[in-house]
Amino acid sequence: MIAALILLALTVISAFLAVAMPNIVYGVVFLLCTNVTLGILYYMVGAPTVALFQLAIFAGAIVVFFLITVMLTRAGRMEPAEEVDA
Repeated sequence: MIAALILLALTVISAFLAVAMPNIVYGVVFLLCTNVTLGILYYMVGAPTVALFQLAIFAGAIVVFFLITVMLTRAGRMEPAEEVDA
């Protein structure tokens, strides 16, 4: 019970940090942490198939897709564009 509450708190905190991070790469890392802890929680409540899908599809494929997209677009930080004087 205590382990589930700790994992739940870690899931909520990492989900908030995934949204609040100004650096996209750190946001994706916190998204990975959120998906891994959700997979562990699914396994703890007795749903190993859902836990496997959570880890394989979301933690594996989607996070890797986000990281590749960020690396290809070179959008490391979300900052406003600088104004250019003509």
